[in-house]
Amino acid sequence: MKCYRIRFLMIPVCLFTVGCLSPIFLVPMGAFLLFSFSLNPFAVEEKGDLNRLYLTLPVDRRSVVLGRYVLSFLLFAVGVLLGLAMMPLANLVSLSKWYPDFRWNLALISFSFLFYGIMSLAMYPLLFKMGYQRGKVWGYYVPAVLICLIYVAMLEYDAMAGNGFLMNLLVYASDHLLVVSGGMFAAGGMLLALSCFLSLWLYGRREF
Repeated sequence: MKCYRIRFLMIPVCLFTVGCLSPIFLVPMGAFLLFSFSLNPFAVEEKGDLNRLYLTLPVDRRSVVLGRYVLSFLLFAVGVLLGLAMMPLANLVSLSKWYPDFRWNLALISFSFLFYGIMSLAMYPLLFKMGYQRGKVWGYYVPAVLICLIYVAMLEYDAMAGNGFLMNLLVYASDHLLVVSGGMFAAGGMLLALSCFLSLWLYGRREF
């Protein structure tokens, strides 16, 4: 895993660049960038044929799957914290000034958790079933590209309409904190649980 350390240095640079547009992007982007690093163990595992090694060790497949999910959640949490920490700095130079408070931050975190659940469901079951080389295309790149396209389309609509669509969504979420943020946390948790269940089932049936 040491070969991936240098890539972590790119994350603050990418976050600051995005934050120059608007600080509200930092938390979801930080969660996405750090969560993306959870693919690296799959790459190392496949390159070293470690799945066969697991069969010779007192490590069951359930532990492998659950350990991978714990790592992904820790990376997600670090990404959220990094995004929150960089908000004040990005706000000094951003084109769109934003003055965060607790309710807005909680809305951003809940949205990021829902996004994390969606990516987990799209990515992990395929990676555990197909391996890194085949699973990364359909499990990571395709969902990531689709989400980016939807996000760009929303930005374009927001710019053309000039009505602050994304900002209005955050305002609504902060004004209805328990319903909206609680709903996103609940939906993200259910997607994450479903992803973990599918991964356990698929990896348990896989032959090496």
